[in-house]
Amino acid sequence: MSTPALRIVHATECAASGTLDVIVCLAHELAAAGARQCVVYSPRAETPANLAGRFPAGVEFACVPAARGLHLAFARDFHAALSATVRTFDPDVLHLHSSKAGFIGRAARAVHRWPCRVLYSPHGLSFLDPAARARNAVFRALEWLAARDGAVPVGCGRGEAELLTRLSRCPALLLENCIEDFFLGIERQPDARPTIVTVGRLSRQKAPDSFAAVACRVRAEVPQTRFVWVGDGEPHYRRELEAAGVEVAGWCTREAVAGYLASAHLYLQTSRWEGLPIAVIQALAAGVPCVVNDCVGNRDAVSHGVDGFVENSEFALAAAVVRVLADQHLRVRLGAAARIEAARRFSRAAFRVQVRRLYGITESLAAPGPLEAHVASA
Repeated sequence: MSTPALRIVHATECAASGTLDVIVCLAHELAAAGARQCVVYSPRAETPANLAGRFPAGVEFACVPAARGLHLAFARDFHAALSATVRTFDPDVLHLHSSKAGFIGRAARAVHRWPCRVLYSPHGLSFLDPAARARNAVFRALEWLAARDGAVPVGCGRGEAELLTRLSRCPALLLENCIEDFFLGIERQPDARPTIVTVGRLSRQKAPDSFAAVACRVRAEVPQTRFVWVGDGEPHYRRELEAAGVEVAGWCTREAVAGYLASAHLYLQTSRWEGLPIAVIQALAAGVPCVVNDCVGNRDAVSHGVDGFVENSEFALAAAVVRVLADQHLRVRLGAAARIEAARRFSRAAFRVQVRRLYGITESLAAPGPLEAHVASA
């Protein structure tokens, strides 16, 4: 008698950027293990037009219109779509991705008493903005309250997993983000002109203002340095970057991003908070030394002095950039270590092992067993 296929519902209000990349990778690994899947999502401006084409065949979708200012209405619509999907799809596992979906989904589960296992992956906790103390207190309280329902917290990096463990008072599981192995095969051809690249949305989280400030500091010492921001978002950040002489490339294809990484001397990440940044681990996989701001997520991806530098101020970030640009041997050493470490930690093979542990999938593709990927044993 054959084992019934594992049924999984993924739910997110953030069908874009790194969160979407992780869900897509998850879907492919789970499909390879024979699982049936449905994705409840809300589109954003940067959600790819061919969203379904990024997923394996057979995945079902339920689309919730994006919020238009009235967030209570969005919460109601997302709750309705998620409840209908759980009722009809009857999942073994409900995996909630990102903070809003996590809160709505856990609240709905508390009301409806769904019998399925519930996993919650915030992909970057919403209360880590160092300058928003009042808002952080509210979001932290909401996370603490939602954690009482017994859903299993899953961190995408060790720092996030430790925070989730403290909030929920139960051991968080660890599923580190992964990258497509495509990035491990990028051939480096650094440009003749010193080139610094970053990839991300133009938003407060990613700190384009700090990136612009670092660019100005670096150019004061290395005037010919080229700075490129791959991504788009809030217009005032674009204007600030362009005023500092930074090229804003907008959203690009995977191949175009690979081209920027191949030509880069260094990858610079100035974000104020993260989960485990996909763009940083893509850069590491491509063998690009990384200089990153010291925050949760960034410091979980980059090992200081091994594959890059983790610094805690714009002055220190600029100094590290100048140091790496001035020393070719250092760049080569950091880049080689970056690719080795990325292959060990962030490849699809490493991700596959973690996914099977998280979902309790045996090598014989049997029904799910106990969850055992605890932070302490990862």
